[in-house]
Amino acid sequence: MEDKVVTSRRQRRWFSLRLATLIVMGSALVLAAAVGFFSPGFLTRAHAATWSQVWSEEFNGAANTGLNTANWLYDTGTGFGTGEIETMTTSTNNVHLDGSGHLVVTAIRDSSGNWTSGRIETQRSDFAAPAGGEVAMEASIQQPNVSGAAGEGYWPAFWMLGSPYRVDHSWPKDGEVDILEDVNGLSSVYGTLHCGVASGGPCNETSGIGSGRQTCSGCQTAFHTYRVEIDRSVSPEQIRWYLDGVNYFTVHANQVDATTWANAVDHAFFIIFDLAMGGGFPNGVAGHTTPTSATAGSASMNVDYVRVFTSGGGTTPTPTTGGSTPTPTPTASGCSGTFTQGVVNTGSTTALPWFKLCSGTAGYVILHYVRPGLSQQNVQMSFNSSTARWEFSVSGISSGQVLQYSFTYQQNGVQHDTAGFSWTHP
Repeated sequence: MEDKVVTSRRQRRWFSLRLATLIVMGSALVLAAAVGFFSPGFLTRAHAATWSQVWSEEFNGAANTGLNTANWLYDTGTGFGTGEIETMTTSTNNVHLDGSGHLVVTAIRDSSGNWTSGRIETQRSDFAAPAGGEVAMEASIQQPNVSGAAGEGYWPAFWMLGSPYRVDHSWPKDGEVDILEDVNGLSSVYGTLHCGVASGGPCNETSGIGSGRQTCSGCQTAFHTYRVEIDRSVSPEQIRWYLDGVNYFTVHANQVDATTWANAVDHAFFIIFDLAMGGGFPNGVAGHTTPTSATAGSASMNVDYVRVFTSGGGTTPTPTTGGSTPTPTPTASGCSGTFTQGVVNTGSTTALPWFKLCSGTAGYVILHYVRPGLSQQNVQMSFNSSTARWEFSVSGISSGQVLQYSFTYQQNGVQHDTAGFSWTHP
């Protein structure tokens, strides 16, 4: 059973919306879809490229302190649609820095048999391969140091979701790339792409397109490097998985249809670390419900660093507004409340909604808008440092037409929804 992949990593619930969507857990184990694409005799070293580091977290900080919430969100609650049984918390008992440059995520069983653990995701959701280039996500991780009966139920993971998921919550269409998973203390690594539709489809959901179990010798007793590269510089495009610099699994774009691939891969991502307990994957591999009474009551996943690199490709063009210097409409004057917002007339058929907090910073801002002839659109806004506000350009709105809109924004780990507004194109 060790070489088989069961149901998906998880049908994701966004941290603040507490979605309760349930994945139907298949009872039959499925052979890894990638068995024809991987052979130990064809291991290659990391792809040659000139990489530029664009973001990192080294987890420096005082011992027993929490994370920098400018960089991270705590994802709390339980369930997550996978059958896992722990409750994710913000407690430093479950998620803390060790004072030696490491993140420590600990699963804890209390005297009543209840489990708590930790799950975090990056504030940023703009980690993307430039068109014609590459992006790489890499972390140095020590898996929980438990094995045998003591390891049953442990499910450490380093993974990422497509940023459109924060807007439309469409899994697996928006793409999930599992960079590291292991279950039950097997000292293994599984790499998987989830895409397409929630059951079956081009990506064999809910199993996904996966490497199957790969041996990860010493990965519970020492730090090892886990990396994924999305390569848009080749045709067909590729996703490559690496363990300590060795490429052990590759998925090619032509394994699925073009639309499925574009929806799942050709956009930005955000990164997640978590340590789950029990659920469909550990249970399926073990052949019974996990964790058990023999499972160790307190083990940790340790992370030394996580880094993001890009290579090649062109730069993203700055949107042009056209016309004369725009003037904000007087939707808000000054900033005496929580936020201020408005719309700028940028052309005969364009407009620029904007949003700005009166104090503090937003982790992200989502614009919801409706213009004539178009159903509601939900898009992530970009922060314009020159104007110190969040902006998004809307096209296709003509003189006399009304733009209806509202915002969703995150501040200090909490999501807020605003009232609705309207603006008439002059």
